Amino acid sequence: MKIDSILCHRLFGYGIPYRVKCDKTVGFSVVETSAEQEAKVLASTLSNLQREAVLEGEMDPLWAYSMPFGRCGIEGLPREYIQVHFSQEAYVDVLRGEGVATRAVSNGEVVAIEPRTVVRLRARPAKGGRVLVAFQTQDHTPLHGNAGPFVIEGPAPEDWRERLLYCYAAFEETSAMMSQERKVVLDRFFDAMAVRIADVAEIHSLRESARTVGSYVTHDEDLFFDRQRVLLSETTMARVARADEEVFRFPGMFGAVAPLFSLIKQTR
Repeated sequence: MKIDSILCHRLFGYGIPYRVKCDKTVGFSVVETSAEQEAKVLASTLSNLQREAVLEGEMDPLWAYSMPFGRCGIEGLPREYIQVHFSQEAYVDVLRGEGVATRAVSNGEVVAIEPRTVVRLRARPAKGGRVLVAFQTQDHTPLHGNAGPFVIEGPAPEDWRERLLYCYAAFEETSAMMSQERKVVLDRFFDAMAVRIADVAEIHSLRESARTVGSYVTHDEDLFFDRQRVLLSETTMARVARADEEVFRFPGMFGAVAPLFSLIKQTR
């Protein structure tokens, strides 16, 4: 199957972004949680998606934030595609040298993320559930350093709560800079990433294999999102719920994440 051949060379899965409490005075505060709690909620949210459940219940007053992140890319690749589910409203903020562009995103809409941009997602959940993000990245190079949380300088904090606050502050500070200064900061971030991956032996073969199967030239990303949803079996969701490390990671760019790309290799 052509779709499966391509998915063997992609990173894909789902995530439930970090919950935050917005405050006009301090910006936002991070809501405490644990990997165990998030694993169970993620599994339940995936079940809602798989069943196409109509959610009911109280409206969560908290927002869902991704980690601000970017990738240097190589020759303009790979792109990442995301879909948002179970949101009342959602926005993707894209930071470039020219400034910040904010895009409102509808549930199920496919959004492309380009290399050498810094991106963050902000969303309010629909009633009765958590915001869910589906993602597809065109190759496996992010596993070898071709992606990272956005910082102006130095490493990001190890603690996920501090990291989220730190990277958001970096995003806001860079957004407020004059264009020339902003470009210097972004170029430094992406160029440092490029240096780190320049000598990674696996990068070349990962790019070539993705190119050979056609991962970079697909035209209907909905087909790939539909296929990854098929992988949400009861067995898979049970593994997510018990935080099986092959299909669950916390913290990630999209909070608690269910990476599913290992499953497609097992079904070839």
